Amino acid sequence: MSSSATNILVTGANGGLGLGICLRLIDSFLESRHATESLNIIYTTRSARKGSDTLKTLQAHLRKHYSLSQHKRITFQPENVELTDLLSIRELVRKVNLSDLTKLDAIICNAGIGGWIGLDWFAAIPAILADIRNATVWPFYKLGTIGAVTKPQLPDGSLTQPEPPLGEIFCANLFGHYMLVHWLMPLLRACESNTPGTIIWVSSVEPQNYHFKSDDLQGLQTDAPYEHGKRLTDLLALTSNQPATEKATASFTSTEGMKLQRHVRSVPTQYVYQPGIVVTSVISLYWIIQQAYLLGIYLARWAGSPWSTVKPYTAAHGAVWLALATEDEIRKAEIDAHAGELTNATAVAKRGRVKWGTAINRAGTTTVRPTEVDHWGLTGSGAAFASHWWGGKSGLGRKPGAVDAKPEDVKGFVALGAQAWEDMEQLRKDWERRIEESEQP
Repeated sequence: MSSSATNILVTGANGGLGLGICLRLIDSFLESRHATESLNIIYTTRSARKGSDTLKTLQAHLRKHYSLSQHKRITFQPENVELTDLLSIRELVRKVNLSDLTKLDAIICNAGIGGWIGLDWFAAIPAILADIRNATVWPFYKLGTIGAVTKPQLPDGSLTQPEPPLGEIFCANLFGHYMLVHWLMPLLRACESNTPGTIIWVSSVEPQNYHFKSDDLQGLQTDAPYEHGKRLTDLLALTSNQPATEKATASFTSTEGMKLQRHVRSVPTQYVYQPGIVVTSVISLYWIIQQAYLLGIYLARWAGSPWSTVKPYTAAHGAVWLALATEDEIRKAEIDAHAGELTNATAVAKRGRVKWGTAINRAGTTTVRPTEVDHWGLTGSGAAFASHWWGGKSGLGRKPGAVDAKPEDVKGFVALGAQAWEDMEQLRKDWERRIEESEQP
């Protein structure tokens, strides 16, 4: 692998958003980068068969749209991993670390499961009929499973103490990625200081403050474990550059004690993105219901919803932009998001991150826009929600009933984020200790 190649890892690429991200990475890279530059897409699926299917789709896309000379600029590296299995994650990391990769420019933490068991039709139907735009973007009528846990992570009898439960949805959507990213830190930190690695956490437009309970980190006691995990994702990513989280994030990005080292040149930057409302297999519905759901999201877009992206390729815009944009380009967008509150990059660096989202208009044209986050606002500034592109306080991109994040709300958000970082780091270390113990003769 050429040391100048851009290496991007995408999880969950057997279909849906992950496949859409891979396809859009190809197009955006070939359209925007110099002809001498190359891209290596490392994508993960749950099985070799699914990986092969994805490879055929990506290769067919290249053959259909690009010349042979352009084909040579794109390479694919299929890998298998089960993100609810920590030993599977570790095996992938060992393989990648032992490969000829010299660095990892970005990792897009996309894979996940919904964990829903159905819909409350008595709530869904009247809500959709009354306000299809908002009822499809913020669907409060989903029924989530409670207390789902993974299979045992370690062999029977390998620990002196019983293995604690690990939340299945929590592990698939967040903790599995958290371990993967930490264990790949030598490659992420091998990027040059002027082009640091990028960690892109995939969230959702839905989570609110009430979805997350700090005393239930893994979401085992809630009937909304998906939304709980996405709120936790927002807390971690948006506070990743705050002084209150510095100790925990330094621990997370540390490569100390890792066997396979690279030369440490930089610290990766963390971002969070939401793809809007996409029709994928993450929600399992009967065919006729799936078609009605698809039509409903299109109708919501025509009614003015900027988050009704529908198609995975369309929804991938935000993730691909974050993966390929320079730090200066993202920083400029952050300054713009502050809507005149800040005047330079240094000021932005001291303030809050932005939750980026793929927005779309009625004609199907996409842009990357800030997403309002409950108790954080657009930028964590504590400033009032101004008249932005979606039309101000009663605008189409804002959840009905949303209120401005006050300075005390932001302070509480940061404190909760700092606690979440400490809890996640402790959980990571606990599982690393168990894995090490299980391998003792």
